[in-house]
Formats: sequence, structure tokens, C-alpha cells
Amino acid sequence: MVNNPDEVKELRPEGRCACGCDLEGLPATLKERRQQIEIPEPRIIYTEFRRMQVVCGCGRCHLGEFPAGVTPNVSYGPRLKAYAIGLNQGHFVALERTSEILADQYGVAPSAGTLQNWILGIANGLEATYESTRDQIRQAPVAHFDESGLRVQGRLHWLHVAATTDSVYYTVHARRGHEAMDEAGILPHFKGVAVHDHWAPYWRYTGCEHMLCNAHHLRELNYSDELTGHLWPRLLRESLLQANEAVAQAKEQGLTHLPRDQIEAFLKAYDEQVAEGLAAKPPQVAEDGSRRRVKQHPATNLLLRLRDFRDAIWRFVTDWRVPFTNNLAERMVRPIKVKLKVIGGFRAMGGTRAFCIIRSVWETSKLRGQNPFEVLRVAATA
Repeated sequence: MVNNPDEVKELRPEGRCACGCDLEGLPATLKERRQQIEIPEPRIIYTEFRRMQVVCGCGRCHLGEFPAGVTPNVSYGPRLKAYAIGLNQGHFVALERTSEILADQYGVAPSAGTLQNWILGIANGLEATYESTRDQIRQAPVAHFDESGLRVQGRLHWLHVAATTDSVYYTVHARRGHEAMDEAGILPHFKGVAVHDHWAPYWRYTGCEHMLCNAHHLRELNYSDELTGHLWPRLLRESLLQANEAVAQAKEQGLTHLPRDQIEAFLKAYDEQVAEGLAAKPPQVAEDGSRRRVKQHPATNLLLRLRDFRDAIWRFVTDWRVPFTNNLAERMVRPIKVKLKVIGGFRAMGGTRAFCIIRSVWETSKLRGQNPFEVLRVAATA
């Protein structure tokens, strides 16, 4: 409930009491409050801009200036544009359906081509904000990274995302690896802790520290449990979860770090469990000294990774700035799958870049507690 409602309606008793007294004239006191939330009735507002002229005494003529976006002879306003773009780019409503919604609600139906032009125009206006977001992520102490496939002009491309707790930056590239990451321009300059999965190209960037997503490890340990039936996958899973819970409890208690002996106990148990797993599923070596790469059991590959990248896996215990998982970046990728289900793919790189710009600003504004529709409206006004 709000303290200052827009409208107050007092509901006084009517009629007469059983004793015959008229209730209308009696003083009333507040007994109960209830509030109802409603939206205004949708309607279009037509504003006519009249350009006036003034003739100076010297004979010179001076004209008033039309605001930005007011084009001959009839144009759409920034709030309508922001609403349409937000539906399409923010909530993944198809262009045709966006036009239908506007027609149903307001009686105006801009074409799909008009909507696309609005998207490209507002993306150009948000370019500086988009680049500023990239610079902020570069300077962040912790950033999350992930990637996912999407189709542009019928060909597989890759969407890359970099995110912090208050900034999101999307890019699309024809390649998935370090070429795309270099062009995105964050990881080559990043000096903080990069949180990501174990995909090899991330390890090319040595100017930062790395934290591996433990949600991936938990899933792989479950799979190894199903494959092998051994005890070590369950023990490793419990070790990681117990350590994460210990960190959470310590934070709740106002502590700044775990005791050294507790950390050492976690790592000792972890090392023993990894060694037990490797004893049960040892790496296979090539016969006769061949250098040919030997295919390993999936559980063995996981164990080798858990052994060789222990510091990056357990960084969440010693550096409380980093979380247990890479859920932040993965959460920013998931909605794109919804977009692809709606449109199937992008027809041109121009539309793809516009989507990255608008989507970056949209997600960033939500993380910062701003209304994304209002952010788009301001951009459409410029």
C-alpha cells in the first residue's frame, strides 16, 4: 500500500439505523483501508507543433525550432517508440505482433519496417552508453563471461556476454573463440577475476585471474556418478557444496574470511577424493610410446581438470568477491534463446548489432534499478 494514493473514495454507510436515525449526517471515522492498483485507459495523445515566426524591426525573420524527432508531417512520439522497442527487444515480441498490440491498445499500427527503423535509430543513439558499459566492465574487480550460438543470415554466429552485478555487454561474432573475445574488447584489458566455464580460449588471457563455474562441475559430477556408480563423485560434490555453505554462513555472521584450518581441511578432503577418483579411473596412455592422443573416459577428463585447476575452482573460498557459479552470465544468455525461438535468427549484422546495443542497455538498466522503458524513451527523445 502507498501513503499518498492518487484518488481516495470514502465509503460512508447509507440509510437509517434500526432506531430510525439518519446515518448520512453522523460524523465518520476511518475503520479500514483497501487499495486497488489500476492502469490508465490507453489512448493516443495528438500534439500539434506550430512553428511560429517573428519579424524583427530590422526586417530579419526568426523561426521557432521543432523538437528532435518531430518530422514532417506526422511522426510518432518517443514514449510510443520506447514502448514498441521494449516489447520487441526487451520482451521478444515479434515485430508483427508488436504492431498488433499497438493497434489493439492505441489504435495505431506502425509497420514492421517502421519498427525496424526505430530499432536501428535508437541503437545509434545508445552507442555511447553501450561503449561506456564496456569500459565499466573492463575496470570491474569481477566479471562473468559466457557465449551461445545464434544464426545470422542463415549461418552460425556466436553471442558473447560479459556481465557484472550492474552492467551487461553483448556482442556477436562469426567466431566463437579468442578472435571474438578480442574484438569485444574486454578480456584483453581485464585485470580482475574472470568467472567462466572451462572453455579453453578463456585461458589465453593471462592478465586476469580466473574462477571456474562450479555449477558445471556439479552437473558433471552427477553425470560421473551415473556413469561409474563410484563414491568419489558424490563426495566431491558434497565437498564443494559444504564449502559454499560455509562461506555463506560466515558472511551472515559478519566474518571476512574462513579460518585457515577450515580451508585446509576442505582442500585436503578434495585432493584425497580426486586422487581416489583417478585411482579408479586412471588416465589411459598410448601404447608403444606413441604420441597419438588417447581418448579418455569422461570421468577421467573431469578428474584431471579438477586436479589441474584446483585454485580456479576453489577461489570462491579465499576470495569472497567471486561467487560459486557463473549464473550471472548464464542468466543473461538464456533470454536470447527465447528471442531465437521467436525470430529464428537475424537477417543482417546491422540488426544483430542493434539488438546487442539495446539488449545491453536494457539489462544494465534493470540491474541498476532503472525503468528500461524510460531509458529507451530518453534515448528516443534525443
